[in-house]
Amino acid sequence: MDHFRRVCLLITVVFLVLSFRFDSLNAQKRQSSLKSHTMTYFHKTKQEFTVHHIRGKEPGPTLLIIAGIHGDEAGGYLSAERYANLKLKTGNLIIVPRLNGAAIRTGKRCGLGGDMNRLFNLPSNNSNPDAKVVNLVKQLIRQSDYVLNLHQGYDFYNPRWISATRNPSKWGQCNVIDAATFHLPDGQKLELENFAERVVHRANRRISGLDYHFTVNNTHTAVKWSRHREQRGSLTYYSLYNQQKIALGLEATKNCSLAEAVSYLTIAVNAAIEEAGIQAEALPSESSRSTGVQQVRAKGNRIKTRG
Repeated sequence: MDHFRRVCLLITVVFLVLSFRFDSLNAQKRQSSLKSHTMTYFHKTKQEFTVHHIRGKEPGPTLLIIAGIHGDEAGGYLSAERYANLKLKTGNLIIVPRLNGAAIRTGKRCGLGGDMNRLFNLPSNNSNPDAKVVNLVKQLIRQSDYVLNLHQGYDFYNPRWISATRNPSKWGQCNVIDAATFHLPDGQKLELENFAERVVHRANRRISGLDYHFTVNNTHTAVKWSRHREQRGSLTYYSLYNQQKIALGLEATKNCSLAEAVSYLTIAVNAAIEEAGIQAEALPSESSRSTGVQQVRAKGNRIKTRG
């Protein structure tokens, strides 16, 4: 009887080992079959934008980077473009550097349908001219585990009033979250504040000037007393409350040069990629001297870059 039990145990162990190896090989095969590629939507229209899908050599989480939803925030789309040719060891990236082409071309916040970052609560069949763009972004959010929306805001956010340029009503140099914790239907939780704090900690270790350190800005968007109820139409709010994704709005200040803003956003994005567990062969340089930005002209958003 003991011999029979030992044989059964050995067979069970061998079966589990082979099953594990089979599952691992299948996972690697599925990952390798998903090739990196680039897609352009609404070609030769005012709403044309490009999506870069970057697949890692090994499976892992997927992080979506959106920028250019506001056309007057050049730091966002110039930062996002730096990730378009990344090589990944583990995990995946989806990158949309210039989402709102009409707004970017005019250098204004709004595009054809108004403020695109207030349209994500509209039904998919609404008549807003930007609805088709928003609907495509919603599909990309479904494919992702983490979502970053890159922005620039004036001055510096601080949870307490420090000065006219550093207080709770400002947006610069912060990681925006819509809630500290989100409770999932299965009883588990998404700890957005903990994730955002860890990203901030990683980023601030690389920023020498204390005045430019990032903070976490919890807008408490869903609660009745929120000062930011308009954010219920935002991309990050939709990502969290409709798709249950960890979503951050990364805001660099406009109170610095454009090259510095790109540097700060690169630091923040790199920190989020690392915290999400995605490994790249090499992340973009975080030095403001390596951003490629030379000059911003006084009018519009015409930007000279190297190369």
